[in-house]
Amino acid sequence: MLKKLWSPYHQWYIEYSGFSNVKEKDDLTYFRDKLFVSILILTLVLSLISYIPSAGMAIALDKWFVFVIDTVAVLVMSFLVLNKRMLLTTKKTIFSINLFVLSFALIIDLGLNGNGTILLFMLSILITLYSGKKAGVNSVLLSAVFYAIILFIDYVKWIDIRFFTESPIEILFVVFINNVVFGLLTVLSVSFLIDHLHNALLRENELQDELLEKHRNVIIAKERAEESDKLKSAFMSNMSHEIRTPMYGILGSAELLKSYQLEDEEYQEYVSVIESNGNELLDVITDILNISKIETGLMQVKTSLFNVNDCIQDIYKLFLPEAELKNVQFTLTNFVPQKNSQINSDSNKFIAILKHLIENAIKYTAKGDSIFLSCSLNNTASQLEFFIKDTGVGIPEDKKESIFNPFYQVDVNNRNGLHGSGIGLSISKAYVEMLGGNLVLESETGVGTSIRFNIPINMQNV
Repeated sequence: MLKKLWSPYHQWYIEYSGFSNVKEKDDLTYFRDKLFVSILILTLVLSLISYIPSAGMAIALDKWFVFVIDTVAVLVMSFLVLNKRMLLTTKKTIFSINLFVLSFALIIDLGLNGNGTILLFMLSILITLYSGKKAGVNSVLLSAVFYAIILFIDYVKWIDIRFFTESPIEILFVVFINNVVFGLLTVLSVSFLIDHLHNALLRENELQDELLEKHRNVIIAKERAEESDKLKSAFMSNMSHEIRTPMYGILGSAELLKSYQLEDEEYQEYVSVIESNGNELLDVITDILNISKIETGLMQVKTSLFNVNDCIQDIYKLFLPEAELKNVQFTLTNFVPQKNSQINSDSNKFIAILKHLIENAIKYTAKGDSIFLSCSLNNTASQLEFFIKDTGVGIPEDKKESIFNPFYQVDVNNRNGLHGSGIGLSISKAYVEMLGGNLVLESETGVGTSIRFNIPINMQNV
């Protein structure tokens, strides 16, 4: 339950503060800043929860100084969270000063019986986490200076503070020395752990670079092996039944498992994972087998009468939730009259074309982008014309010819974390041509991509 409450709250503040737009920082600095953001908003929540009982108790015990300092601390914390123009480094400084002042005030007013020393100890650890070892050590030294001042005041009897009379100076000296030593030990230990985690992260980045290099070598090897593609394609086509049969068995079993333990949400979630990933794997296998059949000339066109408007509407409804999940505007404009909606073509291939093209558009768009799908009749009412336009990342000029090659992806280095088999456009173009039409792609990097294709209404005229 706490996770469900925390995630939207954390995500809201990330978007509100603009932290996700921070660029050009080394990995460790970025993670320190991200940790500070989490600490800041969590501290505000905990402060607000604890403020009412602590303030009420302070008033009841006539501790007006504690009431005032608590109120000021909460107000400062709220200001830091709500102010999105202030630099993160400035927020860190004010946050630290605010808690230092609160800790010092609590120690002076409540002595060792209060939680000021604990807060001071925890503050040194937090500063180490979000600002580094040097800042953490400095925070411990600042605590030591404060303790030294307290002891000096007690020794010379300048100010009459109540807890001085409750604890002899020898006891205060031992407690303060222990606090400083343990604080310094903890700061150094946390710094040691962070340094090792950072080194592990750097090593992971190096391994990722090595994997990317190996991936590039695989691409080169694939290009050298293209001469044997036809043999591979024929083999894959013959393996269709053997590959599909166990996958259907897995999916059928997953469907059967869904009827058990209906109240166990975790169980149902695991079954859904099996089912969704199984369907994705089956789709990938199907695409690979289809491209193999296309290359070997084994793919056939099976024409039948079907309502194209119904197909378009079903596909639009299928992908609309996925587009909304990415905050991408997906618009459909259908100009095909109902009287011309019955066409004679291969419905499976027509559906596959639209699915691959729309899926590709959604994959290469992000929050705030848009996708536009339009369909209409040509002037002679003999062909259907489709137009799919997105405002995504676009395709570089030198990649426009290669993009229709099987297994080719523009983002070969996986820089944007995009996944896929790289054959959707190949299948779409091949299917359009098999249905007697033509497909044209236009794209510009950073602007978007548009695809036009047409298919005859009656395949008998092809």
